[in-house]
Amino acid sequence: MQRIRWVLCLMAVAGGVSGVFAQSAARPPLISVVKKGADKNTVSLAGVQAPGPYGQIFVKTLARDLELSGWFKVAPSGAVAVKGSVADAGSGIQSGCRVEWPGKAFNWSRASLGQAEVRRQAHQLADEMVKLIAGETGIAQTRIVFVNRRGRNNADLYVCDADGQNVMQITHDNVAAVGPRWAPNGRDIYYTSFLKGYPAVYRMVAGTERKALAAFKGLNTGAAISPDGSRAALILSYQGNPELYVLTLSGGNLTRLTQTPHGSEASPCWSPDGRSIVYVSDIDRTPQLYLVDVATRRSRRLTYKGSENVNPDWHAKGGIVYATKRGGGYQIAAFNPQEGERSAAMVTPPGSYEHPSWAADGRHVVCSNGGALYILDTLGDPAVRLLNIAGNWMSPDWSER
Repeated sequence: MQRIRWVLCLMAVAGGVSGVFAQSAARPPLISVVKKGADKNTVSLAGVQAPGPYGQIFVKTLARDLELSGWFKVAPSGAVAVKGSVADAGSGIQSGCRVEWPGKAFNWSRASLGQAEVRRQAHQLADEMVKLIAGETGIAQTRIVFVNRRGRNNADLYVCDADGQNVMQITHDNVAAVGPRWAPNGRDIYYTSFLKGYPAVYRMVAGTERKALAAFKGLNTGAAISPDGSRAALILSYQGNPELYVLTLSGGNLTRLTQTPHGSEASPCWSPDGRSIVYVSDIDRTPQLYLVDVATRRSRRLTYKGSENVNPDWHAKGGIVYATKRGGGYQIAAFNPQEGERSAAMVTPPGSYEHPSWAADGRHVVCSNGGALYILDTLGDPAVRLLNIAGNWMSPDWSER
């Protein structure tokens, strides 16, 4: 019971430490912290005629999306030019644009109704430009889920677009809620809530219907869905101690992966191939990252540097990002699990950075810092504050799509 109370205390103080704390793909991860930032394409939007209010929303959203991608810098003139018109049409817009860059071009034409659709259309064009011009994965159409903690036992879940706009509250329970995670489908959200007075894991389907996934006796938390969507990694204490389990979503079968009577597990996260899980354990006295092979249930320790290493998130490109406590403060680091901790690179300076989560591009990371959310760039661009809204924001998770 003492360890269960310790884990719950960490959840309350750190906003869940991504769950209760939380073989790599062959392709090496995109982890190269270059302080000058990555090379950018200059892009001009001066050729877009957008006289109406919805047209202005479109252009403003597109400009911010391109800047946040890290691959473009918007300027009065540039090697990339967007030309055409974005005209108000009733309650939406009618757009016809042409994007040109040296030796190449593509046309873009859409019609949308409503302000939300206008922004979505701009997100689509931004992602298409990132794909065709930079040859990278765009993140403008993705979303971020996070927690606003108003008190020790009072928190709710929110979501927003990748640019920090379109903020929506999706729970109104006014109870402790921690560790939200997107499912790979980009629609369902899994999180831990004290809705019934004890920590249980819930699944919110497409932001509407909510169902209990795990409500065993004791602690239920840390839900992370496998890449194929068939299994959930969970931290459960119904057998007496917080341990790592895998639950088959279709049949409800439980498999226990850890046996640590003198330790507690937390924050599970699946490998890109679904064969391994990185998690946090204090079996060696301090919270550190461990890796377990799901088939054999054999674990090995991954991190040794730092007094604490928590909040792991594993991207499809192969990199693990996590929070490491060094010199009294937390900072965000990333490493290639194939190479081990020696490949770790610091993404932030020391501070109070926690709960990192990869963007779909394998370049950007969202994290919390002192009650605010920030987007980090592992290629060295300055951190960007996600929200300019009062609140105690924490535990962000970035959708894959």
